[in-house]
Amino acid sequence: MKTVIIAEKPDQAKKYGAALGSFSRKTSYLEGKTDVFPGEVYITWCIGHLVELAPMREYDEKYAKWNLEDLPFLPKQFKYQSKYSVKDQFNSMRKLLKGLTNNDQIVIATDPDREGEAIAYYVLNLLGIKDIPIKRLWANTQEPTELKNFFRKLKDGKETYRYYVEAEARGKSDYLVGMNLTRLITLLLQNKGVRTDGAFSVGRVQTPTLFMVYNREKEIENFKEKIYFDLVADGKKDSIKYQLKSDVRLDSNNEINEYINNNGLSDIPGEVKSITVTPKTTKAPKLFKLGGIQKVGNNKWGYSLDQTLSYVQSLYDKGFLSYPRTDSSLITTAEFEYLKNHLEDYKSLLNLIFDVKYTEPRKTYVDNDKVLEHYAIVPTKTIPSQQQYDDLSVQEKNIYDAVVKQTLAIFADDYHYEQTKVEIVVNDVIFKTSGNTPKIQGWKNLSNDTEEEKTTTLPSFEEGEQVELSIYGKEGRTKPPSYLTEATLGGEGGLMETCGKTIEDEELRESLSAGIGTPATRSAIVKNIIDKGYITVDKKKLRTTEKGRLLCSALEGSLISSAEMTGKWEEKLKFISDGKETQQNFIEGIEIFIQQLFKDIPAMVNENVKTSTLESVKQSEGKGLGICPKCNKGYIKHIKTNKYDFYACSEKCGFTINSVIASKKLSESNIKQLINKGKTTKIKGFKGKKGTFDTELMLDKDYKTVFNFNK
Repeated sequence: MKTVIIAEKPDQAKKYGAALGSFSRKTSYLEGKTDVFPGEVYITWCIGHLVELAPMREYDEKYAKWNLEDLPFLPKQFKYQSKYSVKDQFNSMRKLLKGLTNNDQIVIATDPDREGEAIAYYVLNLLGIKDIPIKRLWANTQEPTELKNFFRKLKDGKETYRYYVEAEARGKSDYLVGMNLTRLITLLLQNKGVRTDGAFSVGRVQTPTLFMVYNREKEIENFKEKIYFDLVADGKKDSIKYQLKSDVRLDSNNEINEYINNNGLSDIPGEVKSITVTPKTTKAPKLFKLGGIQKVGNNKWGYSLDQTLSYVQSLYDKGFLSYPRTDSSLITTAEFEYLKNHLEDYKSLLNLIFDVKYTEPRKTYVDNDKVLEHYAIVPTKTIPSQQQYDDLSVQEKNIYDAVVKQTLAIFADDYHYEQTKVEIVVNDVIFKTSGNTPKIQGWKNLSNDTEEEKTTTLPSFEEGEQVELSIYGKEGRTKPPSYLTEATLGGEGGLMETCGKTIEDEELRESLSAGIGTPATRSAIVKNIIDKGYITVDKKKLRTTEKGRLLCSALEGSLISSAEMTGKWEEKLKFISDGKETQQNFIEGIEIFIQQLFKDIPAMVNENVKTSTLESVKQSEGKGLGICPKCNKGYIKHIKTNKYDFYACSEKCGFTINSVIASKKLSESNIKQLINKGKTTKIKGFKGKKGTFDTELMLDKDYKTVFNFNK
C-alpha cells in the first residue's frame, strides 16, 4: 500500500516528514516510512496554486485581442491548466499520483480551509485522479507531536469536499466577473480616450471594497462643518477643576447667552442634586481572530493587513501560533487546558507579571459548540526557547507578544473601577459629569490597546452642597468621517467585516454577518487594489488615485459596486458548502448578472464619466509618476507585462526601478519618493535570509536603488 500526502508548500511537507518519522528528500518529494501508515509513504507538495483557470485565449485565439464584439465570454465548460512557473512540480506530482491504484490512498494535507481544499483538488481533477481513496488532514497547528496525532485521526475526504465545491464556484464566478467586466470597462474607457499602462481591473469583491474607500472620501469631501454651542459649567473644589455639561445645545453663542439670562443662570450657586457611585467591571477582550491581530498590527505598528498575515503565518509555520486564517475568537476546553498548564512558561518568556484569577473556562472565550472549523489565534504548546525567541524578527516578536498577552488576559482578573455620576442643578437646569476611579487593573496590565484610557478625577461632593459655577457656551464643531485605514477597512470591525450592518434588508444583513470576502482573502484584496494603483496609503489613510476615482465614477450606481450584490453572492456561496444550493445554479445566476451589466454599464459610463475626470487622468498618465532624476527629460512610467514589472524613463535613458525588491512590492508612493527625493521613508516588510526587516531605499550616485541602512 502506498500513501501520498499532498502538502501546500515545501516547508509544510518538511514539517510533516519530521512529525511522521524518517524521510529522505528527493528532488520534488519526500520518501520514507512511519508507524502511522503502512507501506511506502510519499510527501509531495504544491507551491500554492499549481493549477489555474485557463485564460480566454486558450478557448479561442480570437480572445487574444480585446474586442467588445466577443463579449460577454460565458464558456459552457471551464478549462484548467498547470501554471507555467511551477510546471516541473506539477509534472513530478503527476508521476507520483498516476501510479496509484485503488489499494493506495491520498492524504490531502494542504491548509485546513476552502482554499487549501481547492489547491489539492484542482491538481487531482486536472490529472483525472479517480477511484483512489482520499483522506483529509484537518490540523490547526504545525507542532510535530500534535501533527502526528492529527495524522492518526484523518477525516474522510467526503467530509470536507463541500468546501472545494464552494471554493471552485467562488473561483469560477471571480473569473467570469473579472475577465468580462475588466475587458468591458477598459474598452469603454479607451473608446472615451483614456490610455493607461494596464487594464481597469474589476472584481467581485475587489470593486465593492474600492467603493468603500471612494464613498468615504466623497462623504468627507461633501461634509459641511457646523458650529454649535453647548451649555456647560466650570467649577473648582479642593484644587480640582471639573466641568459639567447640560443637555442644551444651540446654534450660536448669542442664543446661549439669551438662554442663560432667561433662565437666571448667572451669578447663582448650583446645588448638588445627586451623587451615584457604581462599582463596575470589564472583562478581558476576546481572543484574536485574524482581523483582530491585523487591526492591532495596523493601529500599533503601521503594518499592512498583508504584512501582519505574513508574520502570523510565519509564526504558525514555526509552530508557535495556531492556524492564522480564522474568523473565530473562541477556543475549546482542550486549548484552554493546555494554555492554563503553560501559563508560567509564557509569563517567563515575556517577563510578564500578573495574578491568575480565572482557572475555569468562561463562555465568552471557551465554547466547544461554537468552534467549527478553526479556533482563535493563540500560542501553541511549543514555546520558543530564549534563543528561538531572540532569532524572531522585530515584527514577529511584536505579533507573538500581542497574541500571548491577549490570550493570557482571559486568565487575569477583570478590570474593576468605580463610576461616579454627579448631577448639579441651577434654577431647574441640570448639569452632569462623571468620572472613573480604577480599583483593580487586572487584565489591563496585559492590554494591547494603543490608546490610553481617559480618566476624569472629581472632587468629593455631598448631596445638597452649594457650589460656585461659571456657566457659559462652549463652542464645538461637527467632525467629518475619518479616512479609512487598512484596519478600519479590512481589520476586525472594519467595513469589509461589518458592511452588512448598514444595509436595511434584514436577510441581507444576516448574510453579511461575516462580511465580504473571507478572513483568508481580505488582506490580499486590499493589497491588490493598492498594487493596481486604485488607492494609495498616506500615513495609514487610504486615498483613491485618479485611476481609482475614474473607475468608480464609471461604475457608480451599478450592482458590481455594492455590498448588497456581494452579500447575495456570499450567501449563495455558503449555501453551496451547506448543501442548500448547487454550483450550477449559482454560476447560471452569475452569467445572468453579467449579461445584465453588459446592457447597463455602457450607458452608465457615458453618463457618469465626466470630461474633467478624463482630462485629469490623461494629464496624470502623460506625466507619469514624475520627472526622471537621471536625465531630467523623460517621465517615469510603470512597465508591466506577463514577464516584467518595473518603472522606467520614457526617454529610455537607462533609469529603472524594480517593482519588487527583497520580496516587497513597492507602492506608487515609494516610487514617487525615490524619484522626487532620492530616498523613501522607512519601508516595512523586506525579506532577507535572516527574516523580515525594515529600512529606507535610496538612489546611489549611479541612480541605482539600494538599501539605506546608515540613515
